Amino acid sequence: MWNESSVGLGGGGFLDDSTQGDTSKKGPQSNEKTIVPVLIKHITSTTGDLQLAGRNVNIVSIVGILINIEQDTTKISFTVQDDTGTITAVKWIEADKNPAEINCSMEVNTYVRVYGLIRTQNNQRHLLILRMLPLEDLNELTCHFMEVMYVILRAKKPAEERESIVPTNNSLTDNTMSGMSREQIAVLEVVRSANEAECGIEKRDILVKVPKHIIPRVDEILEFLLCEGHIYTTSSEDFFKAT
Repeated sequence: MWNESSVGLGGGGFLDDSTQGDTSKKGPQSNEKTIVPVLIKHITSTTGDLQLAGRNVNIVSIVGILINIEQDTTKISFTVQDDTGTITAVKWIEADKNPAEINCSMEVNTYVRVYGLIRTQNNQRHLLILRMLPLEDLNELTCHFMEVMYVILRAKKPAEERESIVPTNNSLTDNTMSGMSREQIAVLEVVRSANEAECGIEKRDILVKVPKHIIPRVDEILEFLLCEGHIYTTSSEDFFKAT
């Protein structure tokens, strides 16, 4: 469908140095907080930080064919492939969860979209799944490719000409907020407000910050937000960050 040259894959990075301008001379760059659409080769072809216009990219979305599913007692590993490569996407299983409930909607040899955090283990890149969805329309595959192209072309422009590198519909949380209740949005905003903290926010602090009438439903709402991929646990099951 597409090849490496068509998407500007530059030797081991998302963009080669010639497209970065002089951002490398301006000191440490802040992490890119938005969800960036990429091809699998962009993730696997570099050993250092994945960068876009001089900024580190941590949260990405990929689209590909699910070619294998493996599960054990602690995690489920999904192998996803596009025309540029293959990567493993991992979903850790909570102690009180039934593994069958997590991948019940996923079938081998179907297209999926994965939102995830880039991780490295044993010198191998993989994705920590924040959310994984089956594609309902193959037009989404073409759309994803166009978004990748858009991001690359925008990143090549001088910084002063950029308004937003990533298309607005790549904000996973904002894109789905309209289908949430006010209580769910309130809890999500509390979690999001602590995203700068290394481990996010602890549940006991969430209970202090949410409106009093929501407190009895906090556990239920957190479970909903976790299942929908709006938040994820960090250092323990009681610490949360927003995606």
